[in-house]
Amino acid sequence: MQEIIRARVDATLKDKFEAIAKSQGKNSSHLLREFMVEFIDKHEEQAKRHAETLLAIESIEAGRFVEGDEVFAWLDSWGSEAETDAPECR
Repeated sequence: MQEIIRARVDATLKDKFEAIAKSQGKNSSHLLREFMVEFIDKHEEQAKRHAETLLAIESIEAGRFVEGDEVFAWLDSWGSEAETDAPECR
């Protein structure tokens, strides 16, 4: 079920937005839906990254991490016959 969202904007902004939508072969409602989906996706990705960052900080503060040299050695092994498994946190 579709719902209606209303926003007050000045006439110049509305006219420019409608002109851009028309130039893309879309109506303003279609273009606004695209923008909203893109905005929500971006916001959700940022929130996910923020939560992952907080978890990483907690891990570091608790002493659970992998030394950089171990990570680089693992990455260097990628694609070689001596490829190793990912290092594990201690």
